[in-house]
Formats: sequence, C-alpha cells, structure tokens
Amino acid sequence: MTTPTVLLCMIGFLGAIDIAYFHTWRGRLVLRPETRREAWIHVARGFCYAAQFAVVPNVQLRGGLYALAFALFGLDATIAALDVAEEPRARAAQGGLCGGEYAMHVLLSVLVGAFLCAYFTRSWHWLSQPTALTVGSTVPGALRILAGLMAVGSAATATVEALVLVEQTLPAPAPIHVRVRLDAPVERVWNLTQDHRVHPSWDHRFSKIVMRHEEEGEPHRAPLGTPDPRIQTGTVMRYEKRILGLTVRGFGRYKLHRPLRQSTFEFWSDDARSLIRRGAGLWRYTPLADGRTELATSFTYQVRWGILGRLIDRCMFRPLFQRYTEQSFRRLARRYFDAGDARVLGRDGRHPQRFESVAA
Repeated sequence: MTTPTVLLCMIGFLGAIDIAYFHTWRGRLVLRPETRREAWIHVARGFCYAAQFAVVPNVQLRGGLYALAFALFGLDATIAALDVAEEPRARAAQGGLCGGEYAMHVLLSVLVGAFLCAYFTRSWHWLSQPTALTVGSTVPGALRILAGLMAVGSAATATVEALVLVEQTLPAPAPIHVRVRLDAPVERVWNLTQDHRVHPSWDHRFSKIVMRHEEEGEPHRAPLGTPDPRIQTGTVMRYEKRILGLTVRGFGRYKLHRPLRQSTFEFWSDDARSLIRRGAGLWRYTPLADGRTELATSFTYQVRWGILGRLIDRCMFRPLFQRYTEQSFRRLARRYFDAGDARVLGRDGRHPQRFESVAA
C-alpha cells in the first residue's frame, strides 16, 4: 500500500492548498450564503478523506469486509459528483471557478484516478481471502505518520467549517443580563456600586478601575462607598483584568450618567489579547415600594479574532461571562448587604413577570 498512500498524501497536500487558498482565502465559501450548501459538501468530503487517510496505510479489508472499501470510495465519488453539480450555482455570483482552481481540480481528479487504480490493483486479492480486518501494513512508518497527521487535519478542518456554518445560522447571541433585589435604599446601592474603587472588590470582571481625570489630576479621596462627583456623561475610565498572569486593559466611557437612576456606558479594548473588541451596556437602579432596590445590568459586545473569536465567544466565553456576572451580584449582596440568600436572576431576569414569581 506504499504507492496508494503516497498518491493519497499528494492528494491531501494539494487538497489543503485548494481549501486554504481557493475555498477559504479567495472564495470565503463558509461565509457566503450562496455557497453554504457547497461548503457543507466540503465538510462531508473532509471527514471522508480523514477516514481514507486512516484506513489506506493501516487497515487490510479482507473477504466480505472488502465491501467497506467500495463503500468508502463510492461515498467519496458521490460527494465529488455532488460538489461538481453544486459549483455552477454556488459560484455564479463569483463568475464561476477561477482558472487556477479549475486546474487544481483537474489535477486532483487525475491523482484520485491514479490512487484508486493503485489501491484496487494492490488489494484486489483480499476479496478472495477469508473475511478479516487486519491492522498493520508494510507502509513505511514515516509515511503512515504523515497520513495520520493528514487524517487529523482533514477531520479538524471539517469540524471547524461545520461549526462556522452552524454558527452563522444561529440567532445573534443574547445580551448578558443579571438582576438582583437588595434590602437597601437606592441611595446606598448607588453609592456603593458606583464607587469605582470598591467595584473590583465584588465584580469578577475587573481587577482595577481608574478614571482618566484621576490619572491627569487629583485622585478621588472621599471615603469608600462615595462615588466621585466628577463622574458625568462623557467621563472616560481605564480598566484592567488580571488573568493567568496576564493583564488585559481596556477603556470605558459614560454615555449617559443619571445619578440614582441609570448609568449607560460603552467600552472597548485595543489589546489584541482581549477577545472583546467593543461593547455597550447599562446599570439600572429601581426603587421598590417595600424600600428595597432592584439593581440590573445588561450589556453585549463584539469580539475580535474573526470566526474563531465568535466560536469561542458563543461556545465558552459568553456563557462564562454570564456566570461571572451572576456570581459578582451574589458577592455584592453577600459582602455589602448581608444577603447571602439574595436571589440573583440571569437572563430570566429580563422578564419582570418571571422575576416576580421567582424572586418574591
């Protein structure tokens, strides 16, 4: 199986160029609505090639199991035919296949034909042997390792493309929302949560907050729990978050600052290590008839790192951020309002009727 494996690896190398340059960089097939169906066909073919890279240099299908070889290569041929049939429609907006990609496909087709001829020529005698699946071959170890790496690469590429395609069909991620009711008047809740020196002591999302005017002049020296009276609409802050030995920095600006009622802000980071590129949110303070105060925050953001950033945000970072914000509100209630049993609501808190039924 050495010759078939060499040909298969050549196909894999050229196929990687085809995917990286023509499909991803030039055609952006996974990002265009009109090429989404073709991209799904490529996902299927990626997994099919991963199976071929794993089977051809390592597995001998003897007797009745030889039908699996027909099935595997027949599936690949079917996927290839579907790809050819789909390309004219999918690429119409791009003027069809470019000359380089067309030539690449012709070369790949020739190599696939040579590979199938070599494989069946060298393995046809397995069909007449007793049924058995034998792992092992005479293919050199280095070549088998190369094929194994290509199997992993094909499966990984197909998986990422599938995730990107699924991500594009999902609705936009929901904003992060957290709400709590604290047994304190609105003045006390406002004063404590709006003091940027105290904020990092209970909010997991920040390690340090400094107002821009403090860096340029006199720092805020009032007792803790007293907001800086110089903060108003347009005030800029600098924040830091230390995590895993790294310090990520960003900035925020008050878009609307209404004492005892609402604080609306925008934030951004020029730090390439920060997943968050920019965002906006608000803090809302509502006095209740029973003397308590309802504190709520809502915010959302845009991410950097392209598709990878969006996948990380949707699958891991945003759910973690939601949880961290909820934990921060619990810490606020426990540490400063002696309310360890305060009910903190996450996204359900966006619906007042649910809050009434759950938090009462």
